[in-house]
Amino acid sequence: MLSRLAPRRLALPRSTPFTSVPIRRASAETKQPSETTKFYKQFSRPVAKVLLLAVLTYQVAYWGWVKLETDEIRAETDGTIARLEAKVAEYEKKIAKPASS
Repeated sequence: MLSRLAPRRLALPRSTPFTSVPIRRASAETKQPSETTKFYKQFSRPVAKVLLLAVLTYQVAYWGWVKLETDEIRAETDGTIARLEAKVAEYEKKIAKPASS
């Protein structure tokens, strides 16, 4: 009874008869690379390095610019706060003077 329930293996063909792509075989002939392939093999790494350095340079310049901008804004804000604190101190002195007189 168990032999009837056991799954049976189907015999599948090793190659499909209706393939449209031929099977490639290793040949003794070596194909010379094209001019485009030679160009990219020769210049892809230097171009990548230049692009990487350009992006890095841009990021450093941008970071420096943002740092200078934030320092300028912080200095302006600190100056405004100092002026306002001086006004508050002046008003407190004016209020304290008549009360003590």
